[in-house]
Amino acid sequence: MDSDETLDKFGQFIIANLRDNAIDFYDKLLAGVYKAQKLQKLQDSLMHFSPEEKEFVRKCLAAGIDTAIHDFLLALMENYSTKKDIEVLVDGESIVSLSKALYKELPTKEGWLARFSRYQIEF
Repeated sequence: MDSDETLDKFGQFIIANLRDNAIDFYDKLLAGVYKAQKLQKLQDSLMHFSPEEKEFVRKCLAAGIDTAIHDFLLALMENYSTKKDIEVLVDGESIVSLSKALYKELPTKEGWLARFSRYQIEF
């Protein structure tokens, strides 16, 4: 596997397991599918929102997740260049060593969000 494929494997994992799962969670809250007692208040509160408010919250959620992923990737890079005590390996390679600017892999037209996310949400 070449460097780009390894990097994409990591990006696809991050997008599927962080971003898309969080958006799925929110969409299921809107649909009222959860039976867990701790989620009932959230689901009940969301039922009173207008469609526009629900979409606004969805956009805020996506923006928050995207920012958190960006900051996580930046922190990995900063740690790798200074302390080197936290490292993510994919197929035995340090993910940070495969990209000059790991945190920039998300937002471009050819980036991870565009290629791997099921949700193309514009803010």
